[in-house]
Amino acid sequence: MATVTKADLIEQTREYMDAVSSSRWSDSLISTVLGSVFDAEWSNILNAAPFYKFAKREITTASDGTVPLSSLSTGSGGDTEQNFYRILSVSDGNVLYEETDFSDVPLATTTNYLPSYPRLFYVAGDNVQVLPSDSAVDLIVYVNWKPTTINDLSSDLATFDFPDNAHLILVWEAAAQLLLKGGAETAAAGDMRSLARLERVSMLDDIRRRTINATRMAYPDLKYEWAGG
Repeated sequence: MATVTKADLIEQTREYMDAVSSSRWSDSLISTVLGSVFDAEWSNILNAAPFYKFAKREITTASDGTVPLSSLSTGSGGDTEQNFYRILSVSDGNVLYEETDFSDVPLATTTNYLPSYPRLFYVAGDNVQVLPSDSAVDLIVYVNWKPTTINDLSSDLATFDFPDNAHLILVWEAAAQLLLKGGAETAAAGDMRSLARLERVSMLDDIRRRTINATRMAYPDLKYEWAGG
């Protein structure tokens, strides 16, 4: 894939908008919209292929069993950020913690706690709460993550992380949103959005399957949760 920079994205977005000489859209606004689109497209990618961006985090909980979600991101303030999106698994290296909801264990952090599964976690606000919660514990958390967004890149010459040969999705979707400014170019915006939609479908189909194995339906629970017959 040819190298594409932030400046290239802004220029190509202007060109698709037929706005190369227009002062209606500043580079700052275009960059901000591109950043928003970039974030949304990475959500689409990671929802379609949860393991496309995959990382291991080794963390230690506070004494109350909490872990800030911010600790699951790395590279803050640089072009190589790994911004936490979703938790894939939590373990202590030997035992897998199962996810629960606060509503199922509302007293677990305030009373004696003896659940059927003694290793649990749930997300509460900006933290992960691990149970039991009576002491600090070392954990291994696998996550997926989003790269540095467009408007957070260090310079206009910085490159960005996106599936090869698919960056025009960002251009077309950003152009569509920008053309809606003032409601003056709704037809052209619809055309840009249609282009982005078609390319997105192709991209997501490609990244959902990166082997030749057939896709199989599966139950959401785990076989070891069922008693032997």
